Amino acid sequence: MPYTPTGLQALFPVYLERDKGEGTLRDSVNGRIAQNENNINQNFETLFYKILELESALAVNT
Repeated sequence: MPYTPTGLQALFPVYLERDKGEGTLRDSVNGRIAQNENNINQNFETLFYKILELESALAVNT
């Protein structure tokens, strides 16, 4: 079975939070950090499944 490239889906942007000093709402900062953590996990999951797809394609062709 020939390999059919599927492309790589878009990854989610990740922004590193900087300490803005006093006056920032801690809940707001924690919410942005949690969103970044979710984006990182989704990026790793996307890359993981793409690697599995490539590995299985290579195993079929060998």
